[in-house]
Amino acid sequence: MSDRVLTFMAKLKALFAQRRADSAFDEEMSTHLEMLAEKYEREGMSAREAARAARRQFGNTALLKQRQRESRTTMFFANVWRDVRYGVRQLAKTPVFTIVCVLTLALGVGANTAVFSVMHAVLMKMLPVEDASRVFYVHTTGYPDGASQTGDPNTSFSYPVYRALREQGGLQEVMTFIPMSTSGKAPVRVGTMPEEAAGDMVSGNYFRGLGVGTELGRGFAEEDEDDHAPVVVLSESFWATHYERSRDVLGKTLYIKSIPFTIVGVAAKGFEGTEGKLPLDLWIPLQSRPEFNAWGSPAEDGMYLTEQKFWCMKLMVRTAPGVSREQALAKAQGLFERAAYTGVAQKRAGDETYRLSFNEAKQFDSQDGSFARALTMLMTMVGLVLLIAMSNVVMLLIARNASRQREFSVRLALGAGRREIARQLLTESFLLVALGGSAAWFFAVGATRALGSWAQIQSNLQPDGVVLGFTLGVLLLLALVFGLAPLRSAMSSGPELVLRSSATVSQSSSQQVRAGNAVIVTQIALCVVLLVGAGLLLGTLRNLLKTPLGQKPQGLLVFGVHPQHAHTKEESITFFVALQQRLRTIPGGESVSMASSRPGSGWSSNNAGVTVDGHKPNGVEPGQANFRKNTVGADYFRTMGVPLVQGRDFSDADSTSAPEVLIVNETFAKKYVGTLNAVGHVLTNSKGGHPILIVGVVKDHKYTSITEEAMPMLWTVFTQGGAVSQLDIEMRVPGDPMAMLPTVRKVIAQIDPDMPLLAPMTQSAVFEQSIAQQALFARLAGCFGVLAVVLIATGLYGTLAYRVNRRTAEIGVRMALGAKRSQVVWMVLRGSLLLCATGVVIGVPLAMAAGKGLESSLYGMKPLDLESYLFAILGVALVALLASAVPAGRAASVNPTSALRLE
Repeated sequence: MSDRVLTFMAKLKALFAQRRADSAFDEEMSTHLEMLAEKYEREGMSAREAARAARRQFGNTALLKQRQRESRTTMFFANVWRDVRYGVRQLAKTPVFTIVCVLTLALGVGANTAVFSVMHAVLMKMLPVEDASRVFYVHTTGYPDGASQTGDPNTSFSYPVYRALREQGGLQEVMTFIPMSTSGKAPVRVGTMPEEAAGDMVSGNYFRGLGVGTELGRGFAEEDEDDHAPVVVLSESFWATHYERSRDVLGKTLYIKSIPFTIVGVAAKGFEGTEGKLPLDLWIPLQSRPEFNAWGSPAEDGMYLTEQKFWCMKLMVRTAPGVSREQALAKAQGLFERAAYTGVAQKRAGDETYRLSFNEAKQFDSQDGSFARALTMLMTMVGLVLLIAMSNVVMLLIARNASRQREFSVRLALGAGRREIARQLLTESFLLVALGGSAAWFFAVGATRALGSWAQIQSNLQPDGVVLGFTLGVLLLLALVFGLAPLRSAMSSGPELVLRSSATVSQSSSQQVRAGNAVIVTQIALCVVLLVGAGLLLGTLRNLLKTPLGQKPQGLLVFGVHPQHAHTKEESITFFVALQQRLRTIPGGESVSMASSRPGSGWSSNNAGVTVDGHKPNGVEPGQANFRKNTVGADYFRTMGVPLVQGRDFSDADSTSAPEVLIVNETFAKKYVGTLNAVGHVLTNSKGGHPILIVGVVKDHKYTSITEEAMPMLWTVFTQGGAVSQLDIEMRVPGDPMAMLPTVRKVIAQIDPDMPLLAPMTQSAVFEQSIAQQALFARLAGCFGVLAVVLIATGLYGTLAYRVNRRTAEIGVRMALGAKRSQVVWMVLRGSLLLCATGVVIGVPLAMAAGKGLESSLYGMKPLDLESYLFAILGVALVALLASAVPAGRAASVNPTSALRLE
């Protein structure tokens, strides 16, 4: 270590022992003075004369103390500590100013941190695994004809593809994971009450390949996969909530789908699975039992391990050390092309070649692009709020420091340099930002949790090191701006200002006024942009909530049921028919039906290929006739409140032995039958087989979400279909549907005590969830708009009040010369309205550009919606008037005599 470093460390150490060193030095000087005084007394001087002579000979004690202090510590640290103490006293002297600035920073910086935290987690955050740069999700551009998949063709693979990729040398590990159901959850039982838990079936090398350790016990081995062992690894959060982190959990039994599994480990804290919003509770090895077919599919349709055309497995890879992503991908592509056609028709000349891709192992795979765009838009809006908040604080600091110009002048006159003044202002700025930043971080933690809940994202959203770095960077920038912005005005006058009168000192320079006006105009322009954006998004939400659904979701209770012991077609049909009959007997129930996909959930079955009465469907090639399908129960349309246009609803008579029937919607009838009078026509598949009679036509109504356009739809009854693994029960009741839930739970428990209700809620809530993203961003945009208005109002009020106070003498002169009170009021209001008009003129073109950027997020609204622009302009004008009213009234109440005395 160099001498300079050692010296610096010694001085830094001395800084913290400064008081003790000062006392010792004072004692030493006193001893010397006493010795000199005694010497002069022996020479014949009086005690008083001796003491004076001793001090004269010894020299300036204050100077000696200063030099001694400089010799043992750096003056920089000492001066900074002095500035900190002085800054704390200054902030304490103006509590209202301090509180306003801290709250403004907390809101502005906290909102930015919360939105950035969600944006970082969703778009950028990597999985918490070892060396995540070598871990990738596997995607494909498609799958062969004849194969079936889960509804996400880009991330679904067959078991033969998985086995083939595991054997290729360019990849160190190939892991797979399969959700236990379409919702990702499965029925489990820890004690006596069944519940849902999110879980995946995974390969034996899952934890090893990802590099995820365990808090307790072990992960899986390849033998667990090969033997389909009934063992389970819990997440740390599930271990904490259900077993209170007991270390005796190993070896205990957890029932999953009524099958006993032995707990062998607890995953490392912070790891909650891969690829989605839902944090997982448990993992089990790949299973061969029919209860654990992939995604909860009926085993009768084929088990994922043996049905080679069933593409249902999600894959991840870890590349070997020294092997690049491109090299590994090139090797994997060849094996994929050969394995992809196992169990299906072989590739023909001219067929498309499906390409693999390796995507980074981010926390959220396959995130919807619209969500990313909406988050980016939200980040931009909250950034504008931060700019408004920052400019507010800058104006407050300039106004506060303008009143301290006399103080700065005195300090300059006493020998302080401009560097010392700058350091003092920066120190006060850092103190203010530190207080605001602390409050902002606490606000951000709570706001991030709320944002995640509103966006239905539950996994790993809390601020981390990256978010902390972002926040500290913003705070550092703000501290520099707040320290340097008022610096010029603080030192605009030299030491001679101390000799001027108070009235002269009080007059603001024209440069300061122009700078303040520019800040206010900028704030108003940004506020217009935020208010227009909020108006467009809130208008979108209003349109969504008023969209006709074509059905009556009010009064409907919906929940899923997954029978544990009904594996064949006959068993499942018998179970659900008996369940429907049992639920009909519940007192207070009006009607009961069921569906394979609950309306509004976003899930749909996409199908193609149909003929009508053995001919082309209304001139369309049979293979090009696309439609969506849902399998439902008897009384479905009566229960859902969907009007019949023609024919009848499904009934109990539509049993397994009865002729097969179906019902279509208006769009299907018009497009493929050619008329709404479709009852009596027969649909067959594209090859003319499997005829089914149309017995009803229903009004078009929403199926997957509120925003969908009308599409061809048909419905079949589950009693005439194949095996059913899960259905959603729709139960219409008078009054509050959730009040019926305890009674339904008791009935289900009597049928099977291990069978929980899956995602019970009202049908209205299902549709509301389908627009949860739009509602979230609209409401947040509204909050940001309101926050901007509040900041504008406080900033404008503070600036005008300060200016009126500084112009008291001028206003008194005007009134003494005959100016009326109404003229004084108009003088203040006119200045405020001129600033408002200038801000609006600048803000409207910016808002138009922002509206074009929001166009893809709007529903039933145009980017140039006149109502939204008028709302923003009138809102800003009203705020300007209200913020100006009190300062204008104060100006009009100035007493000319009192004001002239100030001169």
